[in-house]
Amino acid sequence: MAKPWIAIKINSGQKVKIDKEDAARVLERSWRVTKATTGRSRVVTSVRTPEGVRTITLGKFLMKPRKGLQVYPRRFNEELDYRKENLVVCTLKERQRLLPKNRAESSSKFRGVSFIKSSKKWRAGIEKDGKSINLGEFKQETEAALAYNAAASKLFGDMAYQNPVNGKKRNRSS
Repeated sequence: MAKPWIAIKINSGQKVKIDKEDAARVLERSWRVTKATTGRSRVVTSVRTPEGVRTITLGKFLMKPRKGLQVYPRRFNEELDYRKENLVVCTLKERQRLLPKNRAESSSKFRGVSFIKSSKKWRAGIEKDGKSINLGEFKQETEAALAYNAAASKLFGDMAYQNPVNGKKRNRSS
């Protein structure tokens, strides 16, 4: 069962979803929206440390990851959703598994799927520990995408990116 959450207004007037249990701690600080290097919006505050003032994201503030880990949203959408069920603590390498496919010059819109001209079929594949795993060839692009989704879930658990097949993205958190 999902935890109760609230929407708080930050300096820019935008609303941010957080878990109700975090409200008092979050509201003690002043938050603003900036653009990350990826171009996505993120919520940050300034924190004084012995080394000087530094910027910290709301995700990092809430999740308190150990050194070397980062906090990222599970789902990529335009709203600012900082509920703990939408945040994942992981390494940069693990983060790559959460990202959608880079669509530049690609034969398929799905991650792990490519079109094989010679056979006129769609091939699904995935990589684990630097080794490529062929998941087979399929008549339909969506079949190959589903094969990728199943393999990704098996290999990487809830860290796995799931292709949005038939306009729906499978929820990794359930």
